[in-house]
Amino acid sequence: MILRIEKGSAVPISRQIGSQIAMLCASGKLRPGEERLPSVRELARELAVNQNTILRVYERLVSEGLLEMRHGQGTFVSSHAQDGSLAAHRSRLLEELRQIARQGVALGLSHEQIHELLSEALDQLQQNASPQTETPS
Repeated sequence: MILRIEKGSAVPISRQIGSQIAMLCASGKLRPGEERLPSVRELARELAVNQNTILRVYERLVSEGLLEMRHGQGTFVSSHAQDGSLAAHRSRLLEELRQIARQGVALGLSHEQIHELLSEALDQLQQNASPQTETPS
């Protein structure tokens, strides 16, 4: 499972991690019951964050019905995860975009400048996600 966190972001790390796991579930990249998520310890080590942060994220996602913890087996995507999860996470994403838009407006940016920044961010994500091809020397 590939997650990316931005330590300098105004969005708390736990929210970044939870949102990314939720989006992986909503998009079907993590399927219900099929794939065990990394343990709290493994994910904390991979992301270089405190284990308690990961534990809180997993517990929150369990309480939201997205994940289930099976004693002695690990953490899995709940079989009920896709029931409305995409709509819920779309709503959360929209709220985060509103916050970003408010920050842009507070900085005196025009709608066009905010759109340009979002496009630039999307372009950067696409470039980072594209496989790097080596050119022969």
